[in-house]
Amino acid sequence: MRPGGGLTMGRKSTGTVRVLKGENEKPQWHAKWTRADKTRTEWVALDPKIALDDEEGAKAYAARHAARARQTRAPGSAVETVEGYAKRWLDDREGRVNSIRDDRSRIRDHILPTLGPLDASTFTRDDVEHLRDVLDGKITKGELAWKTVECVWTLVTSMCADMVNAKRRELRARDDNPCRDVKPPERGARKAKQYLYPSEFLAFVTCERVPIHWRRAVALAIYTYTRDAELRELRWTGDVDLAHGVLSITRAFNRRTGTVKSTKSGETRRFSLEPNLLPLLHLLHERAGGAGQVFEMDATHFSRTFRRWLTEAGVTRAELHNGTATSKPITWHDLRATGATWMAVRGDDPLKIKQRCGHASFSTTEIYIREAEAIREGFGDVFPELPTCLLGIAPNRPGAILFSRSSLKKGKSRAGHEVRTRDLRLGKPTL
Repeated sequence: MRPGGGLTMGRKSTGTVRVLKGENEKPQWHAKWTRADKTRTEWVALDPKIALDDEEGAKAYAARHAARARQTRAPGSAVETVEGYAKRWLDDREGRVNSIRDDRSRIRDHILPTLGPLDASTFTRDDVEHLRDVLDGKITKGELAWKTVECVWTLVTSMCADMVNAKRRELRARDDNPCRDVKPPERGARKAKQYLYPSEFLAFVTCERVPIHWRRAVALAIYTYTRDAELRELRWTGDVDLAHGVLSITRAFNRRTGTVKSTKSGETRRFSLEPNLLPLLHLLHERAGGAGQVFEMDATHFSRTFRRWLTEAGVTRAELHNGTATSKPITWHDLRATGATWMAVRGDDPLKIKQRCGHASFSTTEIYIREAEAIREGFGDVFPELPTCLLGIAPNRPGAILFSRSSLKKGKSRAGHEVRTRDLRLGKPTL
C-alpha cells in the first residue's frame, strides 16, 4: 500500500489503516474499525512513532486495538442486551420449533440471570464460560439434571451461532461466536430406560381391576412401537391397512399447540403389523365404523397413572416404580422402548428395528440390541397372543356376535411370524 492509500484487513475486523494528517498537520498512521453493531468508528491516530513506511507495524498496532474498538458504539445508538436479543430470537422461532415453550422457560430461568444484562454484541467467551460454570454448579447441587443442562447449553450455542450467521440478516448481531471452542457443562450417566417383560404385560392386560381402555392402550403402544404423539394421530383411513396388515406412521400430535406436526425424525415410515395385534385392531375398527382415530384417550399425568395401574395389577418390580441416580421409573414412552426391546430379543434384523421405530441414528437402535443380548435367556415369549378378555370375547354369552373379519388363516405373516386361525365373538368394547 502506498502512503495515503487504504487497506481493509480480513473478515475478522482488525482495522483499516491509512496515512492522514495528524496533529500539527504532520502525516501519521490512522485506523478505523467496524464495530460489533456494524457501524464504523472515526479515523483514530495511531502511535506517531510508527514510521510512515512501516505498513506492517501500523496494521499490527491496529489489530491489537481492534477488540476494544469493536466494543464501542456509535454516538446515540441503543444497546441491545442479551435479554432483548433472546426475545427477538425466540419470537422468530415461534411456530417453527416444537419445543418453543420449553425454550422460553429455559432461557428465562437458566441463561438470562447470567447473560441477560450484557451487551449482545460484545459479551465475551469469558461470560459464556461463567455461564457454563454456573450450570455445572447446578448439576453438582442437584438443582438441575445434567440432561436438562444439556438442553440449556444447546440453546446457548444455537443462539450465539445465529448472532453470527442467522438466515435472517436482522438477527445477525456480531462478527464472532463467543461460544466457539468453549467446553460444555459436565455430562452425567444416561439413565437406563425401563421395559416390561412379557409376563408383566400379560399380568397387566388380564387384570380386570384395570380399566379395559388402559389395557388396550398399553397393548397398542407396545405392539406398534410408536411414540405417544404418533399413536394419538393414527387414523383408520390411510394409516391402518388391515387387508394387508400394514401400518403407516406419517404424522404426530403437537401437544403444545393441539395441532398436527411431522414425526420426530421428519420422515414417514411403513411396516407390517404384529400378527397378534390384528384381532384387537379388527375389533376397534368394527366399533369405530372404520373412521376416525384409532386411539383416543383423555388422561393427565399419563406415566404416573400408568404406574398406579401397574401396581393394581400386581406388577410391582422395584425398577418400574422407583428411580435412582442411574435409572428412572417406567414412563408411558417406555412402552415404545418395550416394543423395541422385544423385537431385539426376538432377533429381528437391526435395520428393520430402526425403520419400524423411526430412529434417526443406528446408535439408538444398538442400545436395545445390546440390552437384548444380555437378557434374552429366560426373557419370555415376546408379542404374545392377546388374551380373550382384552378382545371382548364372551363365547357363551347370549347375543354374542361372530366377527369373521378377524379370522386369520394359519400361515406366515408379512413379517414372517406364524399366525393361527381363530374365530372371535365380541362383546361391546369400551374403547
